[in-house]
Amino acid sequence: MSRNRLMMLLAITASVVVALAGFFIGVAPQLSSTHASEDQRRSSEQDNVATQQRIGKLAEENKTLSQQQAQLAVLQGSIPATLDQSSFYSELTDLASTSGVTIASLTTSDAQAYAPPQSAGAGAPATPSASATPGSTATPSTPQAPAAKTNASITSANFSAVPVSVGVNGSFEQAIAYMKAVQSGKRLFLVTSIVSSSSSTSGSETKGSTGPTTWTLSGFIYVLQDAAATQAQQATAAPAATPSATATPAG
Repeated sequence: MSRNRLMMLLAITASVVVALAGFFIGVAPQLSSTHASEDQRRSSEQDNVATQQRIGKLAEENKTLSQQQAQLAVLQGSIPATLDQSSFYSELTDLASTSGVTIASLTTSDAQAYAPPQSAGAGAPATPSASATPGSTATPSTPQAPAAKTNASITSANFSAVPVSVGVNGSFEQAIAYMKAVQSGKRLFLVTSIVSSSSSTSGSETKGSTGPTTWTLSGFIYVLQDAAATQAQQATAAPAATPSATATPAG
């Protein structure tokens, strides 16, 4: 091989090396950067679409915000964060006047801690139905109670039931009307029983006659404390039991 050819081969090899070095040093990083920028652009577009969808959903929900706030106020009044006996007593008195009865006694007992309900058939296998045979009647399967629905945010630490007993004087129709009214009032009052009793009157003209009938409604009202307030209260001291209160209207 002549010297000229050797020099030409070295020159060509050097050119190829320089070209490859220029590609890997200058061009390849630019191509990688371009691909990365393209991926970032696509990711940003997807994020923008998701953000626009969330904004649209919030805009739709904002149209009913006032209605939701009104519903929340009703629910908070139905089960307040405090016992608020005075407001409850005032409501019972107003409903008594509307229903035509007279309140004879009103008692609020100590609050009872909430206990999550348990399904009646929890853990028990369903009873299979008996197979029908010729000339016999098939025995139906035993119905199972529906599963109890609970909320993890409702616990014995923030939810309690307060027993209430209300005695009113009036007729049967008036007592029924009053029971329906108190169960449909602003404060949730679950009436679990109603018992009647009559007092005998004395005197020559009314000897042996029966006095006014007293209807005693027993049930529960409820208190749902704010979660933040409950945690703060537990951090400082154990909550004190609600004192028993008995109120008898004057006259």
